[in-house]
Amino acid sequence: MASVIEQCQVAPPPSGAAELTLHLTYFDHTWLAFGRNQRILFYNLSISKPDFVQTIIPSLKHSLSLALKHYTILAGNLVCPLIYSSGYPELRYLPGDYIYVTFSEMTDMNFNYLIGNNSRNAKDFYPFIPQLAEPKDAPGVQLAPVLAIKVTLFPNFGISIGFSNHHAACDGNTIVRFTRAWALLNKFGGDNEQFLENDQLIPFYDRSMIKDPNEQGMAIWDVMKTFKVEMRDIIVIPDIDKVRCTFIIGHNEITKLKNFILSRRPSLAHVTSFTITCAYVWTCLVKSEVTTIEIIDETVMEFFVCTADCRARINPPLPPSYFGNCVWGMLHK
Repeated sequence: MASVIEQCQVAPPPSGAAELTLHLTYFDHTWLAFGRNQRILFYNLSISKPDFVQTIIPSLKHSLSLALKHYTILAGNLVCPLIYSSGYPELRYLPGDYIYVTFSEMTDMNFNYLIGNNSRNAKDFYPFIPQLAEPKDAPGVQLAPVLAIKVTLFPNFGISIGFSNHHAACDGNTIVRFTRAWALLNKFGGDNEQFLENDQLIPFYDRSMIKDPNEQGMAIWDVMKTFKVEMRDIIVIPDIDKVRCTFIIGHNEITKLKNFILSRRPSLAHVTSFTITCAYVWTCLVKSEVTTIEIIDETVMEFFVCTADCRARINPPLPPSYFGNCVWGMLHK
């Protein structure tokens, strides 16, 4: 197990963060009942524990604070009305809000095993995922933290940075841009807005561009509030062994798959890499089900679902740096 080195609260710089409230759009409401997004980044870094404590931790905390100056909502809360209350959920940052950051050390886990492409037990990754703090009660509402971070040192091998964020606050696009902004600020040691702007890493908060003439957001919330929305961050470790593997499909493999399909379907004008990859994954999944003891009913319709970023598909298009959720499921059968 990882041993804790430090637990702290990191807030935006006091001089650079004003109060901010964002209403949820129908893109956000959809994710209220889907829990949290969790991701782990691994970095090869040969560093000792003393250097980690004296150099890496102060640098990460300082640059994180600078990043939160722009991504202030991530230091705030999801404000969710109680069932008997009126109103709608919203995101709110107030000066003094912060995120919990945990710095820990892992000495009994093989770093190279975790970052390899081989089969790994899914349970082995859970120690590196942070848990969001418990929601707080306020008059008529609950306040649920939006983001938590955990940084783990593997002495002389590397570090991992784990993120847990409430999905109703934002999608993967936003978290990735926040992570890149944090990395750039850490690399250059200061808040240089110019290079954040050049890389489109300063979040765009204007939600008036997402029109909702049919009030889909309110309709979704009216359904959600008929049952209790779980505001706690509950991490469930699987009871059965599951493996996590990485399969790499290179350019040559994709080209062969495209040529294979086009040789049998010459009428197709164009086959994208994404389409061919999804088709190959789906085919492999169906074949793998045949090897299980489960009886497969071939008459049952099967669906392949993937999410698509809609920022460029809305009229008018949203900037790539739009903060929030803007993904929608694409269904194939």
